[in-house]
Amino acid sequence: MSDLSIEQRIRHTLGQLLGEEVTAIDKNASFRDFLGERFDSLMAVEVITAIEGCFEFEVDYLSDDVRFWFETLARLEQFVGEKLEDQRTLECAE
Repeated sequence: MSDLSIEQRIRHTLGQLLGEEVTAIDKNASFRDFLGERFDSLMAVEVITAIEGCFEFEVDYLSDDVRFWFETLARLEQFVGEKLEDQRTLECAE
């Protein structure tokens, strides 16, 4: 799955967790608006955990503004891209 784009990997991961209809969500649509009552605080934590597992990094609940970054697919894609870039930078520095 690593040959897929970040967006495709996120859509696949969220599709497994939330159902295939999430694969059709507009990039700028709010997950809360799209999923309604299903996207509660417990589901948000499950989404964060799934993204952490898919991309093999940890989300810091204190320093990462998860309410902002996990609001839309576009923001989530940017967040993941930045996290992956940070990982690559740290790996090169070692």
